[in-house]
Amino acid sequence: MDQANAAVQRPGAAPPAHPERWWTLAAVECGNFVVYMDGFIVTLALPAMARQFGVGLPVLKWVIVAFLLTVTVTLLPAGRLADIWGRRRIVVIGMGVLVVTSVLCALAPTVEILIGFRVLQGVGGGLVLANVMAEITAVFPKQGRRKAMVVNASILALAQVTGLVLGGLLIGQFGWRSLFLVILTVSLAGLILSLRILKARPRSQDRTAMDWTGALLAVVATSAPFLVIEQLSQDGLNAASLAILMGGTAALALFVAVEQRRPKPLLTLSLIRSRAYTCGSVAAAFYFVAAVACYFLLPLYAQLVLTATSLTVSSLGDRAGARTLSTAGMLCISAGLVGLSWLGPDAAVASIIGPLVLLGMGGGLFHPPNNSATLNTVPPQPLSVANGFLSTARNFGQAIGTALAASLLAHGQGAAGADAALAGEVGARLGGTELEAFLGAQQLAFRLAAALGLVGALISVSRGAEAPAV
Repeated sequence: MDQANAAVQRPGAAPPAHPERWWTLAAVECGNFVVYMDGFIVTLALPAMARQFGVGLPVLKWVIVAFLLTVTVTLLPAGRLADIWGRRRIVVIGMGVLVVTSVLCALAPTVEILIGFRVLQGVGGGLVLANVMAEITAVFPKQGRRKAMVVNASILALAQVTGLVLGGLLIGQFGWRSLFLVILTVSLAGLILSLRILKARPRSQDRTAMDWTGALLAVVATSAPFLVIEQLSQDGLNAASLAILMGGTAALALFVAVEQRRPKPLLTLSLIRSRAYTCGSVAAAFYFVAAVACYFLLPLYAQLVLTATSLTVSSLGDRAGARTLSTAGMLCISAGLVGLSWLGPDAAVASIIGPLVLLGMGGGLFHPPNNSATLNTVPPQPLSVANGFLSTARNFGQAIGTALAASLLAHGQGAAGADAALAGEVGARLGGTELEAFLGAQQLAFRLAAALGLVGALISVSRGAEAPAV
């Protein structure tokens, strides 16, 4: 949309159809693909990394969690920076960071350096991801946005499938470092498309609008739960974990107080007063907390079903509202996780396929209507910030879910057991007490995730009056 078109558009009106909207979608979906593929493809590399670096799950989980946590804490400031500097510039910078850090991660000589590069990679991922749905909402008119959101959900599913399938093939043939060349390739394609397709738009904020105090408090408040989980997994509930929890709560309270007084806050708190927006964002967080237990503990071809299911939601959305579809999706997720919690040492294929089908259906039913209905309540001006908060909620859930699953698994096996299980010989199976400990920890993780999925369903059904998903 050029400045002339922006001038004649009525405030609050839906944007007209952008002539290059599908190419714009392709450009930003490269970033979406990379960020969501990243966790799945790297999860498969953990045993190979354990054998090379000589460390176990308590350390290696940070190769994944550090990336996801950094993406999460970057999203909200990135949304505001996009309002100040323009979404195109932020997306291009983010894609460039992903390209450079992919090379650095592939060359990392130690696990500590690898984790440091993963933090930098998370910054790039956050800059890109903060603007994906904002660009979709900006260039697609309301009546055509549902199809774009379905494509978005399908790309997410494809990223998960690609991470699982391609990751396994590459590790076996070329080693774990080759995984980052996949991330490099897609990021480079996204950078080229972003430079050629994305249009510079009028800034909605001046350069003094960045709220660095709010950004710092948001980082502290968002990081605190991860530190609590880490402390609990090592020493249980003690004074240190309680102090971290209280510090995070205080940072959250200060963040709200600061944002209420800022003339140009990092987060427009009026967005949270919309029940549809808040419930949609929180439900997205609970979806990922629940679903990621499967993605981390059971890296199989679960999401092949998700892509097919997502494509059917377009027609369902005309007859059922976002509350009905998204809540049904959350219930499918919880049911699938309960089914997976019963897996034993010699599970039949049929006992795995059924729960995976439910998980795939749940994701397909949840994502398109929830994303559309949540952002449809937002006026154009704070769109980047609103998308940043929604993406923060989604990735916070994914990072917390990963940290919980990894910590429960490591705690259930003990430090020595977790190290031995991860760094064992290629193709070796667990047995004896190690097998019992793994299955017990896995069962606990799946059932906790299922319970959190039910909480997400309750939040989703509380979003307000039924309305057709768009």
